[in-house]
Amino acid sequence: MELVNTKLATSTPVRLVLALLLLMFAAIGFADVKLLDSFPKSDSNLGEMVTDLRLWFDVEPDPAGSKIELLKDDSRIPVLALHSMGENDLMGFVQQPTPPGRYRVVWQATAVGTDTVVYGEFDFIIVNSGPKP
Repeated sequence: MELVNTKLATSTPVRLVLALLLLMFAAIGFADVKLLDSFPKSDSNLGEMVTDLRLWFDVEPDPAGSKIELLKDDSRIPVLALHSMGENDLMGFVQQPTPPGRYRVVWQATAVGTDTVVYGEFDFIIVNSGPKP
């Protein structure tokens, strides 16, 4: 007569299903990228030109699947060399002078390992700070 451990036989498929569900929910939660902070900050007033833009997220963004644009009036100012500094961030270099005025940052980001694209935008102002003493 052979004895079978029914507790082990029934718990293995249940454990497998639970592990798969956990992985699915973790992937779904990871796919949503949220902007936490930025330089320049949203709605800020700056007294000098901007030479770089940096955005911080709640997850690691994929620079290859992400984009940052800087707009002033009807013109687009190139933001190049998009990369990460290893702090759940995206950073790019502004390739033209940014004289006083209202600017809009438009971004799209994907998290590493996902295909979900998230979009956002915010404004900031560069004020004429006048001559420095």
